[in-house]
Amino acid sequence: MANVNVQFEQVRVGSPNEIQPGSPLQAVVKGFQTIERHVDERLENETEETLNAKIKADIVVMCQERGLPDEGDKKTLIKALLDWQKAKPIPGPSTPTLCSVEPAAAVANKKGAGPINTIHLNSLLLDENFQGEIAYEQLVVGRKLGSGGFKDCYAGTYLGEAVAIGELRVQNFTEMDITEMKHEINVLKQLRHENIIRFIGVCTNIKHLCIVTELCENGDLYDFMRKAKKPSFGRLIMYMHDIALACSYLHTRRPSIIHRDMKSMNVLISSDDRAKINDFGLARIRPRANASLHTQCGTPNWQAPEFWTPNPSYTEKVDVYACGLIYWEILSWAELGYPYHNLTEHQLYEAVRDKEERPPLEKLRKYPGSLLALIQEMWRKDPKKRPSMSNVVDRLAEYLE
Repeated sequence: MANVNVQFEQVRVGSPNEIQPGSPLQAVVKGFQTIERHVDERLENETEETLNAKIKADIVVMCQERGLPDEGDKKTLIKALLDWQKAKPIPGPSTPTLCSVEPAAAVANKKGAGPINTIHLNSLLLDENFQGEIAYEQLVVGRKLGSGGFKDCYAGTYLGEAVAIGELRVQNFTEMDITEMKHEINVLKQLRHENIIRFIGVCTNIKHLCIVTELCENGDLYDFMRKAKKPSFGRLIMYMHDIALACSYLHTRRPSIIHRDMKSMNVLISSDDRAKINDFGLARIRPRANASLHTQCGTPNWQAPEFWTPNPSYTEKVDVYACGLIYWEILSWAELGYPYHNLTEHQLYEAVRDKEERPPLEKLRKYPGSLLALIQEMWRKDPKKRPSMSNVVDRLAEYLE
């Protein structure tokens, strides 16, 4: 937490009657005396109205910096700050909204508009007859961003727009890889949400099989946490809220989608500092609201315990469990490593499934207890006792009000 610069000024007190019970002023009651009163420069020019315009997460931090209680509703916390002394505003992030699709004419008429915008291209993809085919010659492949699963990812451009190009490793691909890639394309083409990576198109050149998506310049969350300075509590909450919004969208659409491989490596951070879910190669569409799926997959460290049986049966609550672990990573900002990093796969199964061990929270006690309680609910062993991601959205939104 940031240090609070508190100075002291001399205050004249006229008589014993001017000292109110419970006042922080301590004076020798004898005629006019000079006493010390704290002057918090960051809290000088605020009013109840301007404090109320802040998100709750920033109010919580301001209370913590001054040793004030950080639990309770926003109104209570603001009163505590005003009682302490007035505060200086801290800008907070905006609340996410679903992206809109602009008509082609609107895009073309914008001042300085370049080649066709891929948001318009997405609107074309809503037409089932349009396959989103991109000629490889239209792509300019730049630096390599990383590798994962069956493909390498590069930064590049398409029709003048910065994009991410996921290229299948042709020399060693299998029929299963092709099937998985086609599945990822089919899932991505259905999704329209600000916090889900935006699908642009595919290149099916026999030597270059690629998925083209929007580029998130800050890379994945796992690496981002290891190279970037830890941001404000409000920004941490925003990342968590972004992830919850995306998962809630997946789970509440019909038919619903279970990601099945949620982890910090599959969350990307955009240039405007927003979190977006990526990598739908293992995602599965749930045919009915009460149906369970039965295929084992994902990365063990973020996997829910119900995956670890010969014939697993699970619902979208496996994503809730994984998000709880991602939230733990975000609050610790990689200072504690990734979940269960010091355990072998066998030890992991034994500790998490059989002994119900979870990542340590001792070093995160500076955060509100209600937030830590939410994370503990999310990684409960019994999936039925985990909250829905829509509930998680609502509870995190309280900190962004």
